[in-house]
Amino acid sequence: MTAPDPLITRSAAQGRPVDRMIAGLATLGFIASLATKLWFFIGFAETDPGFSPASSAFLLSFMLGAFAIIPCAFIARLAWTAWRTGFVLSYGVWSLLLSLPWVGLALIASRSDWMPGWLSVGPLLIALPTACWAIASIILLSRDSSERIGGTDR
Repeated sequence: MTAPDPLITRSAAQGRPVDRMIAGLATLGFIASLATKLWFFIGFAETDPGFSPASSAFLLSFMLGAFAIIPCAFIARLAWTAWRTGFVLSYGVWSLLLSLPWVGLALIASRSDWMPGWLSVGPLLIALPTACWAIASIILLSRDSSERIGGTDR
């Protein structure tokens, strides 16, 4: 009997279920942010026909929206990789650096006078669990004797 080919056979996930849940939450944030930017762009395109207004609306919508789209996609990828291979310190640091500004922005937006406070609930519900996951994983990693949480050392 021959051993299975490691390139074809998938190994079992070495991370924790919460890693996969955070990956799903960040993916949801990515999709919601992308849909919001598309809706915003379509609203501009309806009222301003022509190439010049449409191109400026595209730049405004999607380039400004990249501040939410890119961090959500990056955190989703980091959390998914942490679930597949185990958590590494750099995953937590990057996730924390990308999610903490959104926690602050959501808290500021909830107290502002110029926009309804309920609009900050979505970003807060995505960024706060992500930041807590990163902090808890970093703490668990510092207590763990190996380099990876839930996985074997490579």
